[in-house]
Amino acid sequence: MRRPFLVLWLATLLFYLGFQILLPVMPLYATRLGAREAHVGFIMGVFALAAMVLRPIAGDLADRIGRRPLVLLGTVIFALAPLGYAAIGTIPGLLLLRVFHGTGMGFGPTAATVIATDLTPPGRRGAAMGAYGLASAVALAAGPYLGGELVSRAGFTATFLVATAIEVVALALAWALPETLPAAGPSPATRPGSLPPASRTGALARFWRRWFSPAAVYPSGLVLALYVSYGGIAALLPLFAEQRQLGNPGLFFTVFALVSLAVRSPAGRLSDRFGRRAVIAPALALSGLSLALLGLAFSRTSFLGAAALYGLGFGAGQPALLAMTADRVPPAERGRAMGTLYTAWELGIFGGSVLLGFWATWFGYRATWWIAAGIAWIGAVAALRPGGWRPG
Repeated sequence: MRRPFLVLWLATLLFYLGFQILLPVMPLYATRLGAREAHVGFIMGVFALAAMVLRPIAGDLADRIGRRPLVLLGTVIFALAPLGYAAIGTIPGLLLLRVFHGTGMGFGPTAATVIATDLTPPGRRGAAMGAYGLASAVALAAGPYLGGELVSRAGFTATFLVATAIEVVALALAWALPETLPAAGPSPATRPGSLPPASRTGALARFWRRWFSPAAVYPSGLVLALYVSYGGIAALLPLFAEQRQLGNPGLFFTVFALVSLAVRSPAGRLSDRFGRRAVIAPALALSGLSLALLGLAFSRTSFLGAAALYGLGFGAGQPALLAMTADRVPPAERGRAMGTLYTAWELGIFGGSVLLGFWATWFGYRATWWIAAGIAWIGAVAALRPGGWRPG
């Protein structure tokens, strides 16, 4: 299974690289079209909202029709969206394209993560998720800085075309992936942790059991606490860096990603040895501390120091959370579990983008980053809870 995992890793690297190039570009592009901080937060956030709506559907489809078709669909959407950005020049058009772009995130990474868990044994799952997460971390290390340089030297249109070209190569790699869906699995009525048919009453209960995995609720809550801050950083950091004259905001993402790269694999192995919560709780605490420091950053040194600390917490927490989710469900339910987890993931990004965008407008950046720090610390306390809301 080493070759399929490597192909998946490379396809994921390029998938995220084409996306991360646009990370510092889109807020600047939106402001060029006339948006303010609150508007930018919403424009960036609707991407995550579109992905969030599709995550549970993608997870269910991954368990029904297969993982590979969804990876291909997500990559095609990611290749087309930057072409749309190059062609439009209005806020409403940008908003619609962000929704379309977000559907690609809803389909592709959900199914790709399921493939990664399918290809690895349970005893090495934490380490494998750490290694798999390196793909997105490498993309984050290079992409935002590259995007910042491209847009300053060649302009927005050229940057969008480069993003599309990268996604086309990612699509060629994804085409070579195998299908890892098990030949047969338990029916929805017999899935572990599901309610007996007689107890399913009401449309809400039927909806929940149809699209979400109860076993994934606890790690999803922790992911939500981690990703609220990431949503705010993705939407507001370029504007924050410009206001305080901190230089290319891509440097923050580069430092963040390089530190994340360094800690992901060791943190994954530690979670295999000592348990997931032993890694997740300190990771959330460190993320909160980094955000508190970011609110005090008025020099490039303190700015990049906050980035390094954020990368330490984020890089340690993410693989352990993915592994925790896979641990709690059988193979036939992994798609639904990852769909549940990624729904919380995108909800955090959407909520962070929109709410922190409004708070930045009303209260300023310092208070906004401190609010995000408090949310991460609440998650750290929740991660210490023995048992972790396990159903049944």
